[in-house]
Amino acid sequence: MPGGLRITVMRPEPKPTHTMARTILIVHPGALGDVLLALPSIRAVQAGFPTHALGLVAGTEVGSLLHACAEIDTVFPLETGALAELLAGPESVEPVLRGWLRRCDLAVCWMKDSDGKLHAALRELGAGRVIVRSPVSSDCEAVHQVDRFLETVSDVVPVRAFERGLRLPHSILAGGKSRLAGLGVFRNQSLVAIHPGSGSRHKCCEPALFAALAEWCRANDLLPLLLGGPADDEMIARVSELCKPQPLILQRLDLHSIAGGLAWADLFVGHDSGLTHLAAALLRPTVALFGPTESRRWAPRGPHVTILTGDPCRCQGQGWRAVQACTEKPCLQVPIERLTGACRRSLQPQAV
Repeated sequence: MPGGLRITVMRPEPKPTHTMARTILIVHPGALGDVLLALPSIRAVQAGFPTHALGLVAGTEVGSLLHACAEIDTVFPLETGALAELLAGPESVEPVLRGWLRRCDLAVCWMKDSDGKLHAALRELGAGRVIVRSPVSSDCEAVHQVDRFLETVSDVVPVRAFERGLRLPHSILAGGKSRLAGLGVFRNQSLVAIHPGSGSRHKCCEPALFAALAEWCRANDLLPLLLGGPADDEMIARVSELCKPQPLILQRLDLHSIAGGLAWADLFVGHDSGLTHLAAALLRPTVALFGPTESRRWAPRGPHVTILTGDPCRCQGQGWRAVQACTEKPCLQVPIERLTGACRRSLQPQAV
């Protein structure tokens, strides 16, 4: 595995829960990056109700990861219809979630509820206090999305910074280590994980930039690893075609496996994407390339995160249609010298 990397395996003790425990329910239908931006608020709610069991209505993969990291106690997956049932009315909710809500003292829903059906259903099912508020609402005063999430719960719990990273269990760390070893990654090699994709091609730099970064890595005794999510096959292929020799590739894996591999990286480079937020949440040195999306609103935070962007673009702040119509995208034209300089600084004290 990468040389010089120290990982402390944390085995947090889960709080005891049983069928009679008082509960909290959080509803977050967002993608991976959005849920990780809400993690400080999830922790604030849990800290405010330390004896309560915390349930999360969210996507299966991100919910399962947060459960494995002992951030939450129970996942109610979106894919099995937990949110759809709530929106359909109390009579549609399955027994386990219904029982959870009978013991629920607080339900927090980070989404729109224009007709009030969600709020009404939660109250009818037994939730003591219900907060339904979208963090993208114009009513929010804060700028950064982390602060917007915190703003939504500030009336019920003290809000404070929770700087700790995600604590992966030993099984996920060991699985990541084994998978990297299977690719030929050895202990004396420093690993640079490169994610050239994102949720949209309109947020991506040119493939040539990442091919040049991979070449710089090899010239400086660093091992580049291309990392891909479910929608990144095309971008991975385009970067790989430009690389000589072909880089190592890790893609089409479940989120636990991706997290396990990321935990061993000495550096992560990516766009405004869920994997960038995951790398930052794991406290990996992170270089995040932002273009049409506002970094002051959406970027991961922390002294281990460096944000790079190109020149200002006329499409910024003009809505997603303007971004899609923009062909030049100077905001995504980051010179390779700036990128490698940021990588060099992020790798210190492992000087390159």
